[in-house]
Amino acid sequence: MKYGVTLAGIPGADLKGVYAKKAQDEGFNSVWSDDNPGSDGSIHMTSMVKSAPDIRVGSGILRAFLRNPVTIASAFMTMNAMSNTEVILGFGTGTKRQNLYQYGIEINKPISQLRSVIGIVRGFWAAASTGEKFSWDDEFYKIQGIRPIAVRQIGDPNNIAKSSTDNIPIWVAAVNQKMQQFAGEVANGMCGHPVFGADYIRDIVMPNIEIGRKKGNIKTPFEFASWATTVVHKDKNEARRLAGQTIANYLSTKSYQGILEYYGIGDRYEEIRQACLVDRDMDRASSLIGNEVIDRIAITGPIDEVAEELKVRYEGIVDHVVVASAGITDWQDRIETIDSIISCKIAS
Repeated sequence: MKYGVTLAGIPGADLKGVYAKKAQDEGFNSVWSDDNPGSDGSIHMTSMVKSAPDIRVGSGILRAFLRNPVTIASAFMTMNAMSNTEVILGFGTGTKRQNLYQYGIEINKPISQLRSVIGIVRGFWAAASTGEKFSWDDEFYKIQGIRPIAVRQIGDPNNIAKSSTDNIPIWVAAVNQKMQQFAGEVANGMCGHPVFGADYIRDIVMPNIEIGRKKGNIKTPFEFASWATTVVHKDKNEARRLAGQTIANYLSTKSYQGILEYYGIGDRYEEIRQACLVDRDMDRASSLIGNEVIDRIAITGPIDEVAEELKVRYEGIVDHVVVASAGITDWQDRIETIDSIISCKIAS
């Protein structure tokens, strides 16, 4: 099993680069960046790739509709040429509310539009390799014919193979079941949401991925990574409290109610939403999730306990575990978790 760590809890592009190098030196397979208002995923990834060219660097996730697909394809070609391994383009659609209120864009057909985005990115990369013109015409994008800069011109001229786009995998983040099936159909991998426990992945997510794989024509092996909500703290109850804050914050999203139903607390949705979005009482929100559900989703406690649980909980279920530090009210807690995980030799 591979191990990665998301650096969303690390502030700033420079410090993310420092932590990417630490993870690389400790044998981790991947590091991941966020992409949020005021925190540009492509910029962070560039710093991470430059600082740590021997570890896979991924977008976990890149907002799919904020940038033109040609811009996305160009950015990832450029970053991939800087890497000695590969970058991973992880897409997320965002929720309807996020797209509208955070960015002022209305996305009415997220799966259909993401299908177009992925098609354009792959088509652009292919054209950059062959030298052919690239065009696209559908209800979302109209590109009348461009000839991309050749792959060999964006990297080391003495190492053309390093600049190839053939090895850039596209992953999709998926919460609802239709999106999980879509990921299986069109993507090379999937970013598992931090509210997915191992049981939810086994019972719900994996069967949906298989449905999608049967519909699609992707021949390469599918890589599933679970974003494991994690808090390292000597006090188990404090660790649970912080993990519960993050879980509640995610599950206050209306379209995520199916996960609450799976865990048997669907009747608490309105209370969780009130605590998170209106009262901003994250401790109350955490208590509404409850320790039983927190323990099914998150991994919490002292570092030795956390490291062992990360090894055994997902064995045989996922290919790749990405440690996602948790906590809403104190970001320093997230940094301490990342420090502990990177230095605990779990990936060695």
